[in-house]
Amino acid sequence: MSFPMDASLGAEPLGDARPQDRLEMLSAATDVLELLRRADAITPPEIDLWAALVVGENPTMYVHCPMPPSATATVALADSMRTELCDYGGEALGAVAHAEQVRLSCASLNEEVMTGLTDAYRDHLTQRGDQAVALTRAAATNARGLTLDRWREAEETLEVAAWMLGSLAVADARGQGIVDAISGVYTRSFFEEMLHNELVRHARRASEVAVILLQLRRSSPALAEVQPAPALLAFVAEVIKDALRLSDVVARVASRQFAVLMPETSPRGGLIAANRLGEALRDANELDGWSIDIGVSGVGLEVAGSHELLKQAEKAMRAAERRRTKHPFVYV
Repeated sequence: MSFPMDASLGAEPLGDARPQDRLEMLSAATDVLELLRRADAITPPEIDLWAALVVGENPTMYVHCPMPPSATATVALADSMRTELCDYGGEALGAVAHAEQVRLSCASLNEEVMTGLTDAYRDHLTQRGDQAVALTRAAATNARGLTLDRWREAEETLEVAAWMLGSLAVADARGQGIVDAISGVYTRSFFEEMLHNELVRHARRASEVAVILLQLRRSSPALAEVQPAPALLAFVAEVIKDALRLSDVVARVASRQFAVLMPETSPRGGLIAANRLGEALRDANELDGWSIDIGVSGVGLEVAGSHELLKQAEKAMRAAERRRTKHPFVYV
């Protein structure tokens, strides 16, 4: 795995250069029905029914479909998904997954009522540890026009939606806007607020602050557009947290980028920490086929704005990506 260590956010705004991708679209959902609607919006029109069966104290069925389903069709859908859970975890899991309520969202209320189910569907199990917490389904109410490519595109979205569902199923309202549902670290908005506050303190009392930016990139240019899976992003987030201090603020700031705020840390200290972080990631088998680009910036006695710090770090990161340095890390 190649391991340049100079990432950058300079010439482009904070985040990836490409348009907002499927992971970013889905990770912005704040509840299960919104997640299903977003999944439907970014997948081929042939895949038009999305459902989620959430297991817990109050098992609940969520359905987004093109037309209003009849009560019989809704019950049949819930039973079908519960059967899938039984096949995975046995009758005990099937018993606690018996949904007593359903929440519906329809693309149009003016269509005829949907009375039957289709055999054209894909399911994805959501787990937290060894525990199954939900099942997500993507289906086509009319299988005509379906192709393998369309299913492949839908399955990529299904994987992300299922991961998101695990976070939304146990959502804490206090964490909305603060904790990223994909990776489990902080959100970009929370990171920017923390960085701003740190620089305000710096203006009152001279101190040192370091910022690290890290991006995942496919090692093969032919796979440059392939997005990291949610599980991989969560793994990288955990490695970053384990490699750094509890006082450091770790956030996912774009679909494949992370940022770290290190209070009371000199730029040189940030460089040392970034090197330690890079080594930890380089040795991870989970990142086979991926490269890591890392950039470091910081302030000493001079006051620098948050935008300037991030721009410096991004310059370094992009330089690492382009291999414009002899060293694995670049401090700008």
